[in-house]
Amino acid sequence: MSMPYNFLRLNSLDIRVSTILPLIIWFIALLSLTSCTSGPNRVETLKHKKAIMESRQDKDRFFKTSPDSPLLNEQQWQFKELSYYPVDITYRVTAHYQRLVEPREFRIQTSTGHERVYVAIAQLDCTVSGKATTLFAYQEKGQDPRANNILFIPFMDRTNGLETYPGGRYLEVGEPTGDSVVLDFNLAYNPYCAYNYNFSCPIPPPENHINLEIKAGEKLFPLGQLQ
Repeated sequence: MSMPYNFLRLNSLDIRVSTILPLIIWFIALLSLTSCTSGPNRVETLKHKKAIMESRQDKDRFFKTSPDSPLLNEQQWQFKELSYYPVDITYRVTAHYQRLVEPREFRIQTSTGHERVYVAIAQLDCTVSGKATTLFAYQEKGQDPRANNILFIPFMDRTNGLETYPGGRYLEVGEPTGDSVVLDFNLAYNPYCAYNYNFSCPIPPPENHINLEIKAGEKLFPLGQLQ
């Protein structure tokens, strides 16, 4: 299940990486288990879809029952499930991974108007829906060392504000040892501020705006309209 680990803060209180990191490790393991080949056969595709569906059910349970859920207490008892696009294997792509020789440090705006310092450490080049796409992977400056092998990929696309959260969505991948990495947009998730306005979430920078509709991953969560 994909959960943000140290990108979000509630009323200036950091969400501790020790609370969320086990979920991130599980998510990275899910991605690696379902990314063994670039051209999965039918059996592999079915296994991949099954793993994603199970991860979504796990995330629903986390939102419903965990004391670390981003939902308010009164929301949790009403909550049933998050909304997703159907799993679409065409949104699972292999990207060329190029670590930046000189990582770029800069400030990313958050949903509450504050700034956070991030470091762009790698360029990811891939083809999505037949279109060449470039994204950049980041890590937050001063983040917990246990998360140093996890790459944060915030992105915007043309579904934002229509079918998905207006403030963009996130991907996370384990840093590869080679020159390629699998990006599975079926695992794209909303920042916590999509569920609770008290959170402060990084807004994807312009260099990670995709001029396509990415109809994969998590969809819009209507605040005040729980299912």
